[in-house]
Amino acid sequence: MKSNHILLALLGLLVLFALVSCAATPPAVETAPPTEEPRPAPPVAAPPAAAPVPVQAPDQLTLNALNEAAARAEAALNLVRDFGGDEFFPSEWEAANSLYSRAEQQRNISSQTEAQESTARFIRAAEAFEAMRDNTIAKYYENFANELIEARNAAVNAGAQVLVPDFLLEADNTVADADEKFQAGDFHGAKNTAETALNMYQTLLTGLEAYRLREEIADRLEELFPEGLAKADDAGLDAIDKWEAGDYQGARTGVEAALSLYQTLWAGLEAYKLREEIADRIQELHPAALAEADDVGLDAIDKWEAGDYQGAKISAESALILYLRAAASAERQRALDLRANTAVPIEFNNAQDIFTRANTAFMNQWLQDAIALFIRCRAMYRTAGDMALERRQAAEEAIRRADERLSASEETAREAEAILQRGIQ
Repeated sequence: MKSNHILLALLGLLVLFALVSCAATPPAVETAPPTEEPRPAPPVAAPPAAAPVPVQAPDQLTLNALNEAAARAEAALNLVRDFGGDEFFPSEWEAANSLYSRAEQQRNISSQTEAQESTARFIRAAEAFEAMRDNTIAKYYENFANELIEARNAAVNAGAQVLVPDFLLEADNTVADADEKFQAGDFHGAKNTAETALNMYQTLLTGLEAYRLREEIADRLEELFPEGLAKADDAGLDAIDKWEAGDYQGARTGVEAALSLYQTLWAGLEAYKLREEIADRIQELHPAALAEADDVGLDAIDKWEAGDYQGAKISAESALILYLRAAASAERQRALDLRANTAVPIEFNNAQDIFTRANTAFMNQWLQDAIALFIRCRAMYRTAGDMALERRQAAEEAIRRADERLSASEETAREAEAILQRGIQ
């Protein structure tokens, strides 16, 4: 029995020992299965791009509208410029022209929208020019009407109404035709016709100036140079033929040629007459000046005979100026000899100023101015010399009278002394 109890105790101890052993020993760790590295997610495919919207090309109606707007703007620009709007209204012109330049630079037909925007820009430019149109045309015709009136008055004052009434009436009718075109809205036609009328009035004036000059020199030319007169007359007659044929520009050219020829002949005659007047005196005072003028006069004759009428005109006028300068110099010397510079200094100095201006005009080839100024200063020097001479003569007369009074006083004194002497005796 006792052995059974020992056996049971041993079994208990074994169980207890086993339990203690289990509690003291850590539980075995289970090996976890190896973890796999995370794989990158496959790229998400982008959604398919939307198909591009096609650009709408401008249709023909849009293109036509653009071309019409551009043509409208260009026509308005040309109209305003042709009638001087850029000068009459510079600020408005600058603004409108800026719009037009921008429309030209930004003209685009790459799409319907771009073409429409280009059309709008040209329309704005056209409207800006058209806003200037009426005022521009009114201003132009106001100015031109004044020119026509002045040109007609000049022709009438030169004798057109008496000497060439039919030609004057023709020019007047041309003005009436221009007015009709203006009233009908044909502004360019009115402008061209009005310019023709102005040319006609100016042609009449030039022709009448040529006629007047011819009348002045004809008698002398008949004696000295009838061939020259005939040449100028032929140019005048040719101008009349062209007028009657309706070639008013040709007529204008013809009368200008005739006037130039008559002016050449006039300058030659005046130079010849002046040389005859002053030759002897100038030969004594300024022989070199006389020789220079003679050479230029001969050159004028050579050019005329060679058919160089413009060159002959210049040389003839130059010869006249040289003779006039020599004549003025002679009058100046006379005035100095008479002490005009001290006796009448104002008059002498005035003449001196004109003489200086005349020389300046001659040096600059302002021939007509030089001729007029030398003629003027020559007369002024002569007047100053005459005034000095008169004052000298007046002074001499006063001295003579004073001497006479003194002589009379001395005689009276002698007589009185004689009387006294007789009374004393």
